[in-house]
Amino acid sequence: MTFLKRLKFYGIGFGMGLLIIYAMFGTRSCITPNEHKMQELVFQPFVLSEKAACKLKCMVKNIPLLKIEMRHFEVNYDLSNVHKEPFGEYFIQPKKEFADKYKFQFIVEDRDTITGINDFNVVLSPTCTCN
Repeated sequence: MTFLKRLKFYGIGFGMGLLIIYAMFGTRSCITPNEHKMQELVFQPFVLSEKAACKLKCMVKNIPLLKIEMRHFEVNYDLSNVHKEPFGEYFIQPKKEFADKYKFQFIVEDRDTITGINDFNVVLSPTCTCN
């Protein structure tokens, strides 16, 4: 068997092996549980309380913008109460590299298929009052 025949034989086997591996594992990715939870919370519809909606308006943001900015946030499990009844609460804060850009944190309720936000921890200007 010549070198070219062996190389062709090896290439065919290697290609079939790649196809089998791709069929078995697909497009899976390696993400942390923190990133997985953030993705889950972002893709659910948001429900804001009146106070949270007022504070969001004072920060000159809306729900789609908040969802985009949430990729720069992470869940702090030390401050979260994930086993709270009836819905688990997750404390969302900016990642360390974005802490100076985003000056707010918030607590999210994971209501199975809905993400509920009751309040934002943010310092607002004196002209904006949300009671």
